[in-house]
Amino acid sequence: MMPVCRVACFLAFAAGGCCLLRAQTAPQTPPAQNPPEMATHDEQASFKSKVNLVMVPVVVRDAHGDVVGNLTKENFQLFDKGKPQEIARFSVEKTALSANDSGSKPATAPEGGEPAVAAPERFVAFVFDDVHLAPGDLVKVREAADKHIDGLAPSDRVALYSISGEVSQDFTDDRAKLHAALARIRPAVMVRVGAFNDFDQRVLLSLANLKAIVKRMGVAPGQRIVVLVSPGFFTTSPLYIDDIVGIIEQAIRYKVIISSLDARGLYTDPQFSAAPGGRRTLTSMLIASDLMAELASGTGGTLFQNSNGFDEGFRRIAAAPEYLYLLGFSPQNLKSDGSFHALKVSLKNAPGLTSSARRGYYAPKRTDDAAETARQEIEAALFSREEMMELPIELHTQFFKSSEQAAKLSVMAHLDLKQFKFRKADGRNGNEVTLVSGLFDRNGNYLQGITKVVELRLKDETLAHLSKGVTVKTTFDVKPGIYLVRLVVRDTTGQALSATNGAVEIR
Repeated sequence: MMPVCRVACFLAFAAGGCCLLRAQTAPQTPPAQNPPEMATHDEQASFKSKVNLVMVPVVVRDAHGDVVGNLTKENFQLFDKGKPQEIARFSVEKTALSANDSGSKPATAPEGGEPAVAAPERFVAFVFDDVHLAPGDLVKVREAADKHIDGLAPSDRVALYSISGEVSQDFTDDRAKLHAALARIRPAVMVRVGAFNDFDQRVLLSLANLKAIVKRMGVAPGQRIVVLVSPGFFTTSPLYIDDIVGIIEQAIRYKVIISSLDARGLYTDPQFSAAPGGRRTLTSMLIASDLMAELASGTGGTLFQNSNGFDEGFRRIAAAPEYLYLLGFSPQNLKSDGSFHALKVSLKNAPGLTSSARRGYYAPKRTDDAAETARQEIEAALFSREEMMELPIELHTQFFKSSEQAAKLSVMAHLDLKQFKFRKADGRNGNEVTLVSGLFDRNGNYLQGITKVVELRLKDETLAHLSKGVTVKTTFDVKPGIYLVRLVVRDTTGQALSATNGAVEIR
């Protein structure tokens, strides 16, 4: 849980009308007829819920399998339970990385501050399904993964996990650690628990740990890709299907692409197979890969299957598709009953092209736990790396070294209040602004976060004096090193949100 710091603010007008807000002990409660212009309170910080906006990632390919990125909103039709929906949000993301496509940028250093550093751009998590992988298949894909890791760019950050949880190497650019973790992956030995049979237990464990890994990916900056290496597994249980849809929902929310490599390699054509039940075996293999296909199509990823070219397979699936369309719609009269809604995306005026997209979503379930809902929404905003500027903010960093091994890092959020909306009450301009500062290490691993809530009740003349805005300062105790910074700012009156990223090096 992030600490929440309530900010007591005192106006100290400096030249230019800029005021620096610092955490202080709350002042004595003033008379009700003359409330302070800035004060503290202990209510739960909350974000406006956006559960009714359903996002659908779509990848479009031509007859040669190449990704197409020149379509417009008019080329898409979206259906919810067979009913056409208005596409309210449409964007085309060019996901291939280049020097100009960075989602993270160095924080602007104020005068006297240290210049910031560039953040890593691509985070790839390799997930090996040691619960279902056969020993022979595991050896082959492990050798191919070893080669692929050697060829990764220096700016890439890689994590390596096994579905069983036996192997867990967090994000790093240390290739030796990755090779060592890869060598430790072995077929997992399952111990039966309670009423679960071996098959159910393997499926349950696989889906639960995959969901946890996707959530872990949500805290990584930059481009986020999960590579699932598995022979696949088959399930028709509604419980497990719910889990699969939940994984897709979570991946979309955190902007994580899930791609899959079928570790069984080339399937044997039954007409050339002398084994009894050859056709039945091939059918079961194809069914088992459906889960991997569903995860890939639902999140904008790629499925590599029915091929022994694992070197080429890792090259393809460890890269995001060059273009990804994001369609968003708001279902009308959506009931909060948790029911499943089948989705279909079709193309028009696009001959020779095909699309892959998620096949459904669940309506939200009614909840009375406002505090938990607020916590989840704040967490999602902090751990996304999307830059949004609905409110005018600037991120600055400074640091002071108190010793060779200790420093204080200041994250300063400058707010241009001229662009904020205020509610007028009792001759005051009211608003509540929530600021969340998150600190990550150089590999994108979350370290800590601090939330500050500033309650504004400004007189007209005070608001006019603050024409150049205010700065809210958050301080972290850190050691020398490279840090990534995430700043999220939200106001309650305008229900607007801004978020930006930065990085700083302390030597």
